[in-house]
Amino acid sequence: MVRKQRFISFIPPLIQALHTGRKTQTRRLQGLDVINQDPDHWVPLHAAVTLDTTGQLGVAFQHLETGDRQWLPCPYGGPGSHLWVKEPWSSLVEQHEDGVERHCVAYEGTPRVGIRTPGCLGAVDHIRYLDDDTDLSEHYFGWPLRWRAARYMPRRFSRFTLTLTQVRVERLQDISDASPSNDCTAEGVFHTGFPLPTYTKWRAAGYRSCEKQAFAQLWSRLHGDHETGGWDANPYVWVLSFKVRQANIDTLDHSDAAYTASTPPALTVAGGAS
Repeated sequence: MVRKQRFISFIPPLIQALHTGRKTQTRRLQGLDVINQDPDHWVPLHAAVTLDTTGQLGVAFQHLETGDRQWLPCPYGGPGSHLWVKEPWSSLVEQHEDGVERHCVAYEGTPRVGIRTPGCLGAVDHIRYLDDDTDLSEHYFGWPLRWRAARYMPRRFSRFTLTLTQVRVERLQDISDASPSNDCTAEGVFHTGFPLPTYTKWRAAGYRSCEKQAFAQLWSRLHGDHETGGWDANPYVWVLSFKVRQANIDTLDHSDAAYTASTPPALTVAGGAS
């Protein structure tokens, strides 16, 4: 059985999309650097992650000219794996009259504030959200808040857990923007707070839909345009589909089945599901 409990980070606008349940997919570059140095000369031998003989989940690529093969493990695992979410945050410790220190945590992605009381649930802090209109000055945060980068968030302050339902690899520009599988919508692209392209602009740029150009703009804002991982480079990406749980990963029952396979499936033609 393969089970991963690694973290994944999101910027505040995408946290808002997670929070409202409108983001159920994300694309990531991690672990694909070797292929993305020259993505046009590599092709995946199967689209979805599979197990190799050592039990690693990943995808095999083949070079179109030399025939060389590269096995690249997926850093996020496969269906059934759990990822805890990091996001920009701020915190302070309050000393209450009962002598208990409580961590107050604010999240940039939403206006709510949580009070965590250590030890209430064993290894995991208990979190109690205050009302959206609560005056944060009552909790000595003060304004403006000094947000800390997502990479510094400790696991105990995470409030979202993603359970992967599908993991595959594809070229970035192959993202679907048509029903019934509109991946641009699943990326939460309309809920990022960024300006959306006008009809004239996205049609003039050669895009079939506003959704796809909106996603391209968001990707370029995060990764650049012409770099190895930029939109114009059209790199390979991991496509992670997931279910969102608004809970700390350590409070969840992980008895659900993780991705398993008795034997590695046979490699199929590029682009075929496995």
